[in-house]
Amino acid sequence: MKLFSMLGLFKPKVKAKHPRRNVGLIDDKSPFAMREAYKTLYTNIVYMGLNDKCRKIAVTSAVPSEGKSTVSANLAYTISHNSKDKRILLIDADMRAPRIARMFGLNPKGHGLSEYLAGVDKEPSFIEIKDKNLTIMTSGTRPINPTQLLSSPRMKQLMDICEERFDYVIIDTLPVNVVADALLFSNYVNGYVLSVLADRSDVKGVKQCVEQLQQINAVVFGFVISGVKMKNGSGKYGYGYGRYSSRYSDKNYEDDD
Repeated sequence: MKLFSMLGLFKPKVKAKHPRRNVGLIDDKSPFAMREAYKTLYTNIVYMGLNDKCRKIAVTSAVPSEGKSTVSANLAYTISHNSKDKRILLIDADMRAPRIARMFGLNPKGHGLSEYLAGVDKEPSFIEIKDKNLTIMTSGTRPINPTQLLSSPRMKQLMDICEERFDYVIIDTLPVNVVADALLFSNYVNGYVLSVLADRSDVKGVKQCVEQLQQINAVVFGFVISGVKMKNGSGKYGYGYGRYSSRYSDKNYEDDD
């Protein structure tokens, strides 16, 4: 397992009306250190020796609000920016608290993953972001049964389609310690990258996340650590994770805006 360390990548959240374009996304005008940090992450993945024609990487975290969606989006962008001849797909598989659509200024209520998995759409709704050499599949309408949809045969069908059409698939999954949805991707991806946010992530929580992935024999590539500061005496990076879990309950689908 490797450690991918990034310093100061995250800014405080700002409430905004959708579409919320480019919030947290890097571009050519972003600080050099930030762009290089993601480029290092991309380089590590390229040289991992994955033999699959289509490399599939899930990005998750222990609990919500640890930057996984930002890492997913910026990793996908960095790969597309540095591999012009590759086809890159970013999937928002967090159907409980999706963010990818708004980050790219797309319609958060448009058809996406949930419609395909539910059989509403016969073909996947892929959106091409031509200026970024990137394809996106948003989460779609928030379903009442996300776990059931993600474990359905349609999920395998989708991944088979992705294998044929893309060279890289980055999947923004759900937090491991809150719901089991992220674990459902272990049979489809080469491995997981864990997002950890200093001043918020709990060391015990991160360890529990890794242990759950290892119990199902999932490959953990390593960590992206953002906003790094000195640890306190208790060994924690700030807050625990209990207070963030309500957002992901099966009965809570309220928009965070």
